Amino acid sequence: MRKVLLTTTALVALGGVSAASAIDISGSYGVEYYSESNTGGSADAADVSGDTFNQDGLIVFSGSSTADSGLTFGGRMTLSHAGAIEDQQMTISGDFGSIMAGAQDGMVDGMDGFMQGSAMVENGSSTTNGTAAAVGLKTTSMVADNPGTVKVGFQSNVISGFQLGYSYEDGGSDATSNDDVSAWIVTYDLGVAKLGYANSTTDSTTTNGANLGQSQVGIGTSLAGVTIAASYGTAKQAGANGAADTSKIDTRDIGVSYSVDDSTGIYAAFIDSEEKTGTNAGDKMSSSTFGLTYTVAPGVSTVFETASSDYTDATVGSANSDGNSNTTAKIVVSF
Repeated sequence: MRKVLLTTTALVALGGVSAASAIDISGSYGVEYYSESNTGGSADAADVSGDTFNQDGLIVFSGSSTADSGLTFGGRMTLSHAGAIEDQQMTISGDFGSIMAGAQDGMVDGMDGFMQGSAMVENGSSTTNGTAAAVGLKTTSMVADNPGTVKVGFQSNVISGFQLGYSYEDGGSDATSNDDVSAWIVTYDLGVAKLGYANSTTDSTTTNGANLGQSQVGIGTSLAGVTIAASYGTAKQAGANGAADTSKIDTRDIGVSYSVDDSTGIYAAFIDSEEKTGTNAGDKMSSSTFGLTYTVAPGVSTVFETASSDYTDATVGSANSDGNSNTTAKIVVSF
C-alpha cells in the first residue's frame, strides 16, 4: 500500500483537524478462467462453448482525518478496471460507533457474512429459470442491503458482546420510486460462537402496500482452523392493497471452510431455496460449491472452484426444470 501525503484540511466547524491527512492507495487485479454448462429448460444453444476469460481490477483511494473533538472523518472511493466508480462512501466514527453515507455496501451487508456459507464462495451457481423474475429463488439467505446504491447507515460499537447495524436507502422522488429499503441487524458474540438476526423491508414502487419483507437468523463459529456458517432466511412478498402474500421463499445457507495451513484453505457451501406459496409454490433450487484457495506469495492468491445447481419446477409436466455447472480458476495480485 502506498501513501500520498496531502495538505491539512481545516474543519473549523467540527473542532479542527489535529494532523495532516494522507491518501492510502491500494488495489488488486485478477484474471479468471470460467467455464459454464446449462442443461434442461435453459440448455445452452448449439455451438455455445461456455468458456471465457474474465478480469476484475480495482484501485481504492481512502483517507481519514481526526478532529480535536475526537471524531474521525473518512472517505473511500473504488475505481473498477473499466474506469468507472464502483463504490464510494464517507464515514464519521467515534465512541458512539460509525455513521456512513454513500454508494457502498451497507452496514448490514458488512456484518452478516459470518453466518452465510454463500459469503465463502467465489462465483457459486444458480440456474436461469430458478432465479428468473417469475420464480425468484435465492442464492443466499441475506436480507436486502443493496451494494453500490446510495444509502446512509449506522454501526454501533460492541457493547457486552452485542452490536447493531442499520442501513436506509431511498428509492427516489418520483411517483414510481417509493421502493425505499430499510435493513437492520443485531449480533451477539458468545466467544465460542456468534449469533445474528437481520431484517429488511423493501417498499413497493407505488403506495399499494406490496412490500417485500425479509428476515435472517444464523450462527458462525471457528475452532482449530475450521469455520462453520449456517443461516436461515425467509422472504415474503405482500399482495397489493391488503391481498394475501404472493410469495414466501425459505432459504437455507450453510458453509464450512478449513485452513490447511497458512497458505492453503478449502471450503464448501450448500444453499437450498424453496417457494412455499403463490403460483410457484413447490418450486425448489439447490446448489453446492467446493473450492480451494492457495497463497502463492504475499499479495498473490489463487482460487479453484467447482459449483453446480439444480432447479425443479413443481408444475406437473413442466419443461422449465434445469441445471447449471461451472468451474472457476482465478489468480489475483494485490498491491
